[in-house]
Amino acid sequence: MLPILRAPKFDLEELANIQERVAKQVKRKDGFKKLERIAGCDISFSKGDKACAAYVVLDYRTLEVLEKHVVKVKLTFPYIPTFLAFREIDGMLKAVDGLKADVYMVGAQGLAHPRRAGLACHLGVILDKPTLGVAKSPLVGKAKLPANRAGARTSLVDGKEIIGAAVRLKSDSKPVYVSIGHKLSLKTAIKIALETTREHHLPEPLQKAHELATEAAHQL
Repeated sequence: MLPILRAPKFDLEELANIQERVAKQVKRKDGFKKLERIAGCDISFSKGDKACAAYVVLDYRTLEVLEKHVVKVKLTFPYIPTFLAFREIDGMLKAVDGLKADVYMVGAQGLAHPRRAGLACHLGVILDKPTLGVAKSPLVGKAKLPANRAGARTSLVDGKEIIGAAVRLKSDSKPVYVSIGHKLSLKTAIKIALETTREHHLPEPLQKAHELATEAAHQL
């Protein structure tokens, strides 16, 4: 299922229809048998249409880096709010081609999107793999500020629907916004984000993927 790759580039109505179809395919229950390898996926931008997409695979128990990869990508879609997936999915798919991980963590939104189809949902549905989105700020919905302690969380709500959670990964740190991408429950997505956090503001899979992509992008 790769409709996103054949979408008319700037027909936003058709792109919104694709997002709605992706959203209908998202499974909101845990769909993995084991959790031993977790991949962090991120893209960093350089000048013009140049960017670098990276993944880092960590041992879930120790958070030791097992594998990493970065690729140069050329962007073919402009930045348009709520249509980020169409800008970044090609590069992310190129980076993770052949990758084997139990869960994929994406530095973007999942269900916490106006049409419930953020980048984490697109990646999960296309790969048919468990994914979660971890974002630094909300795109849609409202959440009360969590208590200032590690593990505190509040629901991110849009209308009457819970679309994610504001989660305090560490005390005295800004909350991140966790949402389902595919084949995960929100409870499990939050647990994964917390269990993979160490000294950084972001969970280790994303932190390391971001560092790898950013370093490569600076060299372009």
